[in-house]
Amino acid sequence: MNQPVPDTRKCLEHFACATEMWRREGTGALYREIERAMDDLVGHKLLTILKLEESRLHRMHTSDLARYPVGGYKDITHDRWLTAMLRDGTPIISADADAVRARFYDHETIFALGCGAAMNIPIVGPRGTLGSLNLLHQPGWFAPEHVRVARPFALLLALAWS
Repeated sequence: MNQPVPDTRKCLEHFACATEMWRREGTGALYREIERAMDDLVGHKLLTILKLEESRLHRMHTSDLARYPVGGYKDITHDRWLTAMLRDGTPIISADADAVRARFYDHETIFALGCGAAMNIPIVGPRGTLGSLNLLHQPGWFAPEHVRVARPFALLLALAWS
């Protein structure tokens, strides 16, 4: 059920475009270009970009403004798996509905979007983890190769926030 992993040339073209958009138009344009790149390269039904602010994640960008508006916060004080992911800087794939249910308090909203899998990519800079790039899709969608495709875009976000 996984989407095929795109070739290197296509990834590099998207990366160059995202870099140029950021240079010319700032972080808002970077967020939009990362959303487009991830849709084309990996696929998603929902994408969010969250910035770590103490014990909360601040939503900086979303592909679904109605259900997950920009500016919203997620308290991670008691969220063990998310805190560990951010602390360790290790991407996590929640491959099916059981994993999503176990890891996300808002799993019913996620399921209502037709999503049953998530891929969370830490945004890591020189000073540590700065946030998370999150993609959600149907169960079984994400593969380890998708993590390798998404990580350079998370690095662009770290550079933009540093």
